[in-house]
Formats: sequence, structure tokens, C-alpha cells
Amino acid sequence: MLGLRGRDAARVGLGELLPPPLVSAAGGVVVGSVLVGGLAGPLALRLVTGQVADPAVVLPPWVLLPLGVLAATVLVVVVVESSARRRERLGQVLRVR
Repeated sequence: MLGLRGRDAARVGLGELLPPPLVSAAGGVVVGSVLVGGLAGPLALRLVTGQVADPAVVLPPWVLLPLGVLAATVLVVVVVESSARRRERLGQVLRVR
């Protein structure tokens, strides 16, 4: 990117690439939690086991793992793309065929 140092260009790339995957992953977790909450009544474990009360819905901590994996993937892509573009000459980047 013209006028930016390498580190600043990487920050701009990170700012452009990181929000969409994180928002979609967080949305997936929210939609999954809402579906579990909505289906817990009709598919209640107490109906199968004969318990008096429904067990509480527990969100395991590993469910948030995809958010971390996506963030790490985006960081790796930004670093690789930033280093790949640094090696190209400005004339090659701006040349239109």
C-alpha cells in the first residue's frame, strides 16, 4: 500500500481481514446456542430418563476454539501476504496489463 510502512500495511490488512470471520464465527456460536435453547424443551432429557427437572444447558469452553483458530489463520494470512508483497517491486505492483 502506498504511503504505509510494512507494519502499518499489515495492520490495515489485519483490520480488513479479521472482522468478517470473527463476526461469522461468533454468530454461529450464538445461533447454535439459541437452537440448543429452543430444542431443549421438546427434546428434553427428562422425557427420556424420567427425571423431574431438565438438566441445565452447559456451553463447553472448547466451543470458542474456532474463534481462536480463525483469528490465528487470519493473522498468518496477513503476515504471509505482507511479506510476499514486500518482495515485489512497486513498478510490478502498479503495472496494468
